Amino acid sequence: MKSGLCISLTMIILLGSLLRGQTTERVPSTKGQADQRVSSHLEQAEKLAQTKQYSQAIPEYKLAIQEDPQNETAFFGLALAQSQAGQNDQAIESYQATLKINPGLWEAEVNLGILLLNQQSVSEALVHFKKAQGINPKNFRTHYYTGKAQELREEINEAEANYLVALELAKEDPENFEIHASLGSLYLKKGAWAEAEKHLLAARQYQGESVGVALDLAQLYYETGQAERALEQLRSVNKSDDPEIDELMGRILVEKKDYESAIKFFDLAIRRQADPRRRQKLSLDMAQLYHELGRTEAAILLLKDIAKSSQDPKLHFNLGSLYLHQRELEFAKQEFLRALQLQPDYVECYSNLGSVFLLQEKYPEAIESLNRFRNLRPATAGTYFYLGIAFDKLNDYENAWVNYQKFLELDQGKTDKQGFQAKERMKVLEKKSKGANLWGDWICRRSRFHASASWPYCFLSRVCA
Repeated sequence: MKSGLCISLTMIILLGSLLRGQTTERVPSTKGQADQRVSSHLEQAEKLAQTKQYSQAIPEYKLAIQEDPQNETAFFGLALAQSQAGQNDQAIESYQATLKINPGLWEAEVNLGILLLNQQSVSEALVHFKKAQGINPKNFRTHYYTGKAQELREEINEAEANYLVALELAKEDPENFEIHASLGSLYLKKGAWAEAEKHLLAARQYQGESVGVALDLAQLYYETGQAERALEQLRSVNKSDDPEIDELMGRILVEKKDYESAIKFFDLAIRRQADPRRRQKLSLDMAQLYHELGRTEAAILLLKDIAKSSQDPKLHFNLGSLYLHQRELEFAKQEFLRALQLQPDYVECYSNLGSVFLLQEKYPEAIESLNRFRNLRPATAGTYFYLGIAFDKLNDYENAWVNYQKFLELDQGKTDKQGFQAKERMKVLEKKSKGANLWGDWICRRSRFHASASWPYCFLSRVCA
């Protein structure tokens, strides 16, 4: 359900507040701190930071640094204030300056790593978390954030190991909530349902109602076929504007076959979802639901506007398929061609284009598209049936007969109606060929064809050359 993990500014603020309490104990005094002016600026900066006046605290930290350019406490405090004021690039520089003065300050390594995670620089963040881990292996946060970065890099086993170490080191710390929640989410990804539930329920003990934990529990119950329990989790969350909740509610209601209610939740999720890729995926799912309910026009309306700016071949293919279902053939053709422009090896487009051209009675074009599909999916029986029809319409009896025969060999009686039609047409073609004195030559060529195991000549080499 979740598209990925994200370290939010909330975490940075939480960690920042914890580290501010430790800074004066952990950072050794320097010469500059003995200076009255440095102490005065630092004291004023801390007072401002404690009352969340970060923008006013920043100049005070900078004044302290002017007085003592090697003061790691001032640089560390400046970085914290900058990060909480939304000045993340400057905060990164300040943490780097802190670490140049004191490379052993693990708190700076952790906070720097969190900022880099927030900027999606996962590999770089992991370097800093591992450094912090090396400096202070007994602190649970160094293991926890190392695990967080590893999970983002899809290093699931390594992340699991670090989370478990963090859990052991944290003992009864309130931040146990985050570790249990992360372990629950990770086990959910692995499909380890029992372990996921154990840790998610433990996370709930530490921090009552949590949207993330409720969503994960709902996802777990949904995946394990417990729709009612999943709904119960979602209804317990007092947050009505979360697209993740709306989406999962929609999927659960689809499972319960309450389609009209599901559509309402999907619609809410689409409206509230900020991520355009997630919004498009939801739109595709909702369009499919409309189509299955016989409301194909509504499905087309939903996708048509998105398709104008979309570079996703799947969206164009699905829209084209909806147009094809409605026999809006020119629109269908345009969407399939657009999908192939974006992804030339989109195999299914050739099959559907073949159907469009058959319906438009453009048989040479149909043969070209179906031959391309056949070359990529030679074991699909239906392709040969429709190739047979196209050649039949062009009075190319030999190729029509060969394709009908190939269809029957592959189909092996699975589709009664098409099988009957193919057999009847083959009888007619045999009579027509005999009447035109072509049957003897045809049989000789057929024998040579089977002996060489080669494919019959391509009709389009004459038509489209």
